[in-house]
Amino acid sequence: MNDKLTGIIYLIIGILILVVWFVAREIYVYLVWIIAIGLIIAGIYFLFFKKGY
Repeated sequence: MNDKLTGIIYLIIGILILVVWFVAREIYVYLVWIIAIGLIIAGIYFLFFKKGY
């Protein structure tokens, strides 16, 4: 898959997870934060730092 597309998908999923967290804070709070932050970091990496060959 294209790295820029992968980065965009990871960012969107991470943002959606954060939106879900704001709606349902009591459920799996720490797990949701860890997954969301990981996806956002991975998205930024794929968009800006990974070189396409």
